[in-house]
Amino acid sequence: MFRKIGFVLLALLAWGSAYAAALPGGISPAMIEQFKSLPRAQQEQLAKQYGVDLSQITGSQGGEGTRQQSTVLQQRQVLPTDTSSKDDKTPDDNGAKKPVRYGLNLFNADISSFAPVDNAPVPDDYVVGPNDVINVLLFGKESQQLSLNVERDGTVNFPDLGPIAVGGLSFGKVKALLEGRVKEQMIGITAAVTLNSLRTISIFVAGEAKYPGAYAVPALTTVTQALFVAGGVSDIGSLRHIVVKRAGKTVTNFDLYDLLLRGNASDDIRLQSGDVVFIPPYTGIAEVKGEVRRPALYELNKDDTLADLLAMAGGAKAEAYPQASVLERINSQNLRDIQNVDLTNSKVLAEHVRGGDVLRVGVTSNRTENAVVLAGAVVRPGKYAWRKGMHVHDLVNSLWADLRLSADLDYALVVRQVNALGDIEVKQFAIGNAVTKPGSQDDIALSPKDVVLVFNYDDANLERTNLNKYITKQLQPVLDKSSDERWLSDDLLAKGIQSIQDNAKQKDVKSVAGFAIKDAATDKQQTQQELTQERLADGTIVSVLSEATQNLLSRIFVNPDLMALTPELKRQELLFPVLEKLKNQARSGSELQVVSISGDVKVPGEYPLASGANIRSLITAAGGLNASAYLGRAELTRAQGTNKDINGIQVAHRAVDISDAVKGGVDNIALASRDHLNVFSTPDWQVDRTVEIRGEVRFPGSYTVHRGETLDDVLQRAGGVTQYAFVDGAVFTRKQVQDREKMQVNKLIEQLRSDVATRALSADTTTVSYQDAMAMIGELQKIQPVGRLVIDLPHVLAGDRDADMQVEDGDILYIPRKTSTVTVVGEVQHASSHRFKPGMSVEDYLNLSGGFRKRADEDRVYVIRADGSVMIPGHNSSWFASNSDQLKAGDTIVVPLDTEYMNNLTTWSSVTQIIYQSAVALAAIATL
Repeated sequence: MFRKIGFVLLALLAWGSAYAAALPGGISPAMIEQFKSLPRAQQEQLAKQYGVDLSQITGSQGGEGTRQQSTVLQQRQVLPTDTSSKDDKTPDDNGAKKPVRYGLNLFNADISSFAPVDNAPVPDDYVVGPNDVINVLLFGKESQQLSLNVERDGTVNFPDLGPIAVGGLSFGKVKALLEGRVKEQMIGITAAVTLNSLRTISIFVAGEAKYPGAYAVPALTTVTQALFVAGGVSDIGSLRHIVVKRAGKTVTNFDLYDLLLRGNASDDIRLQSGDVVFIPPYTGIAEVKGEVRRPALYELNKDDTLADLLAMAGGAKAEAYPQASVLERINSQNLRDIQNVDLTNSKVLAEHVRGGDVLRVGVTSNRTENAVVLAGAVVRPGKYAWRKGMHVHDLVNSLWADLRLSADLDYALVVRQVNALGDIEVKQFAIGNAVTKPGSQDDIALSPKDVVLVFNYDDANLERTNLNKYITKQLQPVLDKSSDERWLSDDLLAKGIQSIQDNAKQKDVKSVAGFAIKDAATDKQQTQQELTQERLADGTIVSVLSEATQNLLSRIFVNPDLMALTPELKRQELLFPVLEKLKNQARSGSELQVVSISGDVKVPGEYPLASGANIRSLITAAGGLNASAYLGRAELTRAQGTNKDINGIQVAHRAVDISDAVKGGVDNIALASRDHLNVFSTPDWQVDRTVEIRGEVRFPGSYTVHRGETLDDVLQRAGGVTQYAFVDGAVFTRKQVQDREKMQVNKLIEQLRSDVATRALSADTTTVSYQDAMAMIGELQKIQPVGRLVIDLPHVLAGDRDADMQVEDGDILYIPRKTSTVTVVGEVQHASSHRFKPGMSVEDYLNLSGGFRKRADEDRVYVIRADGSVMIPGHNSSWFASNSDQLKAGDTIVVPLDTEYMNNLTTWSSVTQIIYQSAVALAAIATL
């Protein structure tokens, strides 16, 4: 043995300890550790014999005399040949976690607390042998400390007493022997006996150890510590049938599971020199998975039962359902049989387990048996215990303490299961009456599994902070990913199939993976696969949001954490799972128990058809009528069956008097499947129509008007115009006209863009530059339509009914002060305003502005009157019914751009007209 260790010593000097795994001659790291575990004296002896510096190997200084031995496995390395995993499970070929045999990971720790040590207290039953060092402290009339080495013959040479045989005796007997001899033969002296250092024994670890071989270990080494010295058992080694042989006879059979599972170390005996620790292969393994505390593979004894196997796995979890467990077993045909087993049955638990068995313990259902659910606008949503005779007021007994301030006291639902299939029916009641009037019709008796829903009265002002936090948490994994990774979060299978179907429809696509297209802008190529990924990326976040919302609403009455969010749900959101269930249970022959309401109600939409539902209850479900609802008439639409003549559903409409229905009269019709109620609004209900009068009136401001009121009526209410009013220059704006102008401008801009693009491709050198054209379009985009409507205010004030008109909500009338100027704008040398002089013509004012510019269109000069009408000088006809060529104060002369100069872009004439007319209107308003 020492010769082999000496060879290891020389190899370490040549190669270095870092390359121990590659040493020649089959030298293993365990052998190196053997050398390190030798007593210091033996290490120094071997190092001196082979001429090796001991500090290069052990890393310690020669002066450290207190450390006489190094621990065998204080820092054992896991070599590349170590096939065990530090994780409880390792992935299989499919990426799933495959189980690992229980107990193997015990030997994976880098630092072992089971490593044999030489400084532990020596028990009295320790057998003293050669190389042990005994310390004897003599005190009394003389004091002396002796260090006695046990020789090979088992004796110690005690000064003054001679040789004393101690080999083969227990330490307790040796202690009593030496203390007795001193007391008898050395008068006045007392002895205290201890063991200074223990001898090193040689053992052999054979069989399915990870590193089998001969090892030199401290004399106190046990079976488990020997296993750690040898690196543990191999992948096929047994943990339950470890045999210790001494002189050819079996001393003990050690079951490591007794130590790991039950803390029983009675068979973990101390080894003696020459002992053989033999590890046979395991005989059988069974797997336990599912709802157990420690799912894993477990080694079997021949007498193990299902009860033993379940106990090895730590027993079933609290949420397990052992009554419906599954046992998979290999039969005589080498096929797997599956049988259901009840692990609560003692006969089943007594059944013996076979190698290859797989026991799967299922989870219990998350559904509760004797419970009711309270959700919605309540203070404490969740599950509550049901008891016989329980009513709604037992569940909610205080409006102030149990309901939120936003709760709708007139509408609540009880959702009840009616059969084993889980079909439901809905009962509607007033939660306010149920709480304040126990025993009333609204105080419904509850049954097990009932769901009581209380709704918020006002959906618009709900605080939804916690709800938004939940949705944000669901979206966060997708938001954290880069844009090119988000497509992986989508339903790839569905998108992939859709992509294949889309590609199959393209006649020019020959290969889904290899087809490429050319991007004209970047002159790059993309494969069809890359394009598919881009399409998958579109809408990924929306898809995840939809899925998160679907999961939230579908599990809202099952998951306690989600129940806490129900107070923040709107009426239709809280009804979503109920409506979905009613739609799903509408099987063949069963009518859909859903009705709907639209029109002038607070919460239009679909609602469950409750037992005994009528028009009044449906209106209550929708939150009630709006103040503008027309009570005299509504329309109930009902499907009356299939009409073969029209190949469709026959529908009947019935007029309903809402006021009578709300009072419970004859029009309070009982509802049927798929009924639809449409509540009309009161005609001309809007009472807050306002018209604003600004400028030179006696009482400017906003005036509330009624339907049919005219502009003259509003002016009279405003006290009429002042003496400074310029009635010919009044500006009247209307929102409808403004919206129409905005639509026309947007349409014109698109037309201009098309014309510019067409002209840009033309070879005509007279084409206006692209920059100039885009600059003009940019100016047009900046214009905010005024919405001016041309009126003849002087005739309105004179009482001309033909000139007067009805006002509408949002109308604004601007009446400026009197002005005495004429303005010239457009393509003139100097656009400016000039003092009005009667008798001066258009040409005179143009001359005052310096005349025309080069790009001016001299034949298309026009005048914008102060009232917004347009006059074309020298023509008998004019725009907006203005036929007089005589200029007036406040007029604006417009010289447009020559569109012929711009290569016949005739649309530019409309552009200039819009720009100038808007500018004139805004200038008139700005003078107020």
